[in-house]
Amino acid sequence: LKDVRLVTALGGTIDDSEMLVGGTVFKQKASHSAGGPTRIANATIALIQFCISPPKTDIESTVTVSDYTQMDRALKEERKYLLDLCKKIKDAGVNVLLIQKSVLRDAVTAQSLDFLAKMKIMVIKDIERGDIDFITKTLGVLPVANVENLTADKFGKADLVQEITTPEGKVVRVTGIQPPATTSVARPFGRTATVFVRGSNSLVVAEADRSLHDALCVIRSIVKRRAIISGGAAPEIEV
Repeated sequence: LKDVRLVTALGGTIDDSEMLVGGTVFKQKASHSAGGPTRIANATIALIQFCISPPKTDIESTVTVSDYTQMDRALKEERKYLLDLCKKIKDAGVNVLLIQKSVLRDAVTAQSLDFLAKMKIMVIKDIERGDIDFITKTLGVLPVANVENLTADKFGKADLVQEITTPEGKVVRVTGIQPPATTSVARPFGRTATVFVRGSNSLVVAEADRSLHDALCVIRSIVKRRAIISGGAAPEIEV
């Protein structure tokens, strides 16, 4: 069941629901900071686990700046640090960036989003840690923990990454996922599916979600133990 994701959204009818085998849907919306792109064709996707924000010390500390010259220098150093990170991401050929949520500090800052928007890189932030395994299998990407390790063999490819609007909010839809090129790094790919459930109201959507989950549980039970027993008191009648 971990390889099948159910994503729900209000709007349309139950007939508009679809199963994406060569694609997926993110509940997180694309970043709109500084007019960042919301539609990317021929996407090169990277999943990063490092932060695009100024580094912090391991212990709690306070720095007092009393001179405007020192303050200006600190801001310039911070801007240069963030700009260098964004340039390395751009130079690697990435145009869709997935950023894992960070607990210790901000995963990305407003200034970083501004730089990435100007470089025409679509950003989807706040990716949950528990979703990393599913995303890796679906997109064929490998998580990158350091900017120096951003290489083409860790990226995923898709025909289109686009933000779409639903009455419940905006979601990002990925379609036309391409299999990764053969490399020395083994990775699972193409063993997942996403069911995008639509409905006219929350009751219909919740009921459809529950029904699909029940059906998947039945299939899982049959796969794990190849036996099925009919209902309607049939076993009792037979006995």
